Amino acid sequence: MKKAAFTNLDFFVSAKRGRKAGFTLLELLITVTIIGVISAVAIPAVSYYRGHCCVKAAIYETAGMVKEAKQNALTDGKDYGITFNTTDGIVSLVSGKGPDGKWNTTDDPVVRSFRLANKGGGLKFSHGNYGPLPTLEAAPDGVSFPTNNTCVCNPELTGNAGTVYIMSASGAAMALKMNSTAFGYFMYRWNGSGWVRM
Repeated sequence: MKKAAFTNLDFFVSAKRGRKAGFTLLELLITVTIIGVISAVAIPAVSYYRGHCCVKAAIYETAGMVKEAKQNALTDGKDYGITFNTTDGIVSLVSGKGPDGKWNTTDDPVVRSFRLANKGGGLKFSHGNYGPLPTLEAAPDGVSFPTNNTCVCNPELTGNAGTVYIMSASGAAMALKMNSTAFGYFMYRWNGSGWVRM
């Protein structure tokens, strides 16, 4: 018996039959839809989480300044303050009022400071539509310290009561509330329906 000759055309046809076809249009549409749904859910959640981390970093650094002001006031025997520049978004630890005798002015001797914008997350001083902590008055600029937006600590470890609210562009928010005695503070966070003490 004579074998049939194997032509180039036979090889091409048999090779094409062995290959699988690509994705169908329906499979591609389903895949794109699933990716779209996952992105729609994940991106806002990741953005909110990032904003929460940025707010937390700013509040914890502010709390660190409070502790440092308390320690320095005891050591140096003079007033220290944490100033909140709501126009430029700057928090500063200062070692006095400066030559003009007023808190939160450009001549205050700054020990250290940070800018909210450098923390990321689109941070600003504000409680937004969430409103102030329960029983407290609203703070239109996000800071309720009466001494020109300055939290003052004296060597007797008393100071002026007030609250600072920091909020991210994604809606995450936290507050640091200062007592007037013992120069203590409490931290709060917005949990989606109200302020919760941490």
